[in-house]
Amino acid sequence: MKTKFLFIIGLLFNYLVYGQDSLKMSWPKTQFIAFTPLKNEIEKVNGLTVGLGFGPKYTPNTQPNFQKVNGLNLDINPLGFLIWMFYDPSKIAYKEAYLQVNGINISAAGYFRGINHNGASLSMYNYGNTMNGILVSAITMDIEKGNGVLISGLGISAKELKGLSISVFNDANTLKGMQIGFHNKATTGKGLQIGIVNKSDKLKGLQIGFWNENEKRKLPLVNWNFKTKK
Repeated sequence: MKTKFLFIIGLLFNYLVYGQDSLKMSWPKTQFIAFTPLKNEIEKVNGLTVGLGFGPKYTPNTQPNFQKVNGLNLDINPLGFLIWMFYDPSKIAYKEAYLQVNGINISAAGYFRGINHNGASLSMYNYGNTMNGILVSAITMDIEKGNGVLISGLGISAKELKGLSISVFNDANTLKGMQIGFHNKATTGKGLQIGIVNKSDKLKGLQIGFWNENEKRKLPLVNWNFKTKK
């Protein structure tokens, strides 16, 4: 079921893009206003992008053209909730970014893997690559790297997090900053955890919560570790 749904979503985006290609129109590489998903011929947008959002890339053997958006992106995709239910970022072939967004993103859906963002973002979900700035997601955020303030209603997961993470569930492989939530987990790093349950393997810092675990001890209320094992 999940595979079929992702296939349908991919076909939808491809139809919109290649359907426009069939018009045989010549598009400038830099535009002030563009509709999403972006045509492959467009390299840069300085101004406004609006539409169904930036399409996911499923083809593992073809590296797409790198594109850049500077300004405001408005995403009115009505399938946002369904995409969140079925999209699995861990199964996406692209590991490098194919799109850079600088500015403000307001989305009824969210980013897919391979998208970088600098600025402010408000979305239903966020599965982007590197996120810098103030990022807010209504449901969940699962990204490669996050720098800044990250806020999500249900959960935040990042391989590398520098800054502040606020959600019910926070998970970071490497943390340099602060986690605030019901359940906080960090594998390594430096910082502060505030929540009901705080867990870390090699975190140099302070834990404040009902139950706290680090590499040295397990304690209620307050736990600390300022000397990590080599």
